[in-house]
Amino acid sequence: MKRLFFAVSILCLLLSCTKKATPGEVAVLLFNALTSGEAQTVKSNIYFADKVERSAFYAYLDMARDSKDFAERTKGYKADYRVVSEEIEGDSAYVVLLGRTVLAQDTRFNVLMVKVDGEWKVDGRFSVLHRQRKE
Repeated sequence: MKRLFFAVSILCLLLSCTKKATPGEVAVLLFNALTSGEAQTVKSNIYFADKVERSAFYAYLDMARDSKDFAERTKGYKADYRVVSEEIEGDSAYVVLLGRTVLAQDTRFNVLMVKVDGEWKVDGRFSVLHRQRKE
């Protein structure tokens, strides 16, 4: 019985020490995955409250990733987004990323994040829609 209690205590300690990703880390992960065709990583880190929107986005993502155009445009491209700023307010966060797009343009992306079941996700309602060229 003592061994079981000890094992459960160690497991709880390890789980409590697991570091949760920050909103900025999740945004960078998603954007890097998006531009390298890692659809499952994108799907795991984006949130859509509406099932129809989620389904449509997933279908579009899979279609785009499998297209010849995507393969040609991303050949030799390495995503390298970085966090410029991160503001957290409760279960929402606003992250500004800077990165070079596949079109070789330095671009800022304004990313709205939402906390879902304790994990940060990119809010799918605003995914990759708000970008501006770096001046």
